[in-house]
Amino acid sequence: MLGALPAAAHLGHVVTRAERYLKLDAEPEGVRLVVSLTLGPRETVRVMRAADADGDEVVTQAEADAYMAQWGEGLLEDLPVEVDGEPRAVAWGEPYFAPIGPVQAVNGAVEMVAHVPLAGGRHRVTLRDRMRIETFDRTDVAFEAQPGATLVACGAGAEPEEVEARFAYVERNAPEQLTTIVEVPGAPEPASALPYVLAGGAVLVLGLVGWLAVLRRRR
Repeated sequence: MLGALPAAAHLGHVVTRAERYLKLDAEPEGVRLVVSLTLGPRETVRVMRAADADGDEVVTQAEADAYMAQWGEGLLEDLPVEVDGEPRAVAWGEPYFAPIGPVQAVNGAVEMVAHVPLAGGRHRVTLRDRMRIETFDRTDVAFEAQPGATLVACGAGAEPEEVEARFAYVERNAPEQLTTIVEVPGAPEPASALPYVLAGGAVLVLGLVGWLAVLRRRR
């Protein structure tokens, strides 16, 4: 339990710099990951100018898309994903960038989504938080499960033992990992055939050695 900040809706309050929202949403096909930033006016100007490739103080949809594609590539390092303790490559997409148009000091937002496919059964999906936490006023985290998927346990750390579906943190109490343990329907992953191939090969070799020994004795 982090226990420092309540996770609550932020509609209507002033965002000084940027606030981050992370969501791990279990679905029948896997886990949907969401990272979104709510930007204060100054941060919106900074992000819009970073996206404004031609420097004309106007962000086009094409420029926003290119900026978000770069951000998605960065998230592969900043928010790496593990499934059952093993690294899992994901593709961040479904970008949202607002506002589009003239650079202006207003509230803004950016968001990206990734999908982690899972075979049937119980799985542990971990998001390692390596983003620059000091740049955010706070981070809100939400764990959810859609119909057909079961949320077994979730929270901060690698091995949560209970369901802590909502919490928030700042730099001083930031966890290194966020983990959801889920059960999803469907067929489990097939067992590797390699052990059976090796065993079969060993039997074949032993049989061949025995046959050669018989031939030598007959000679």
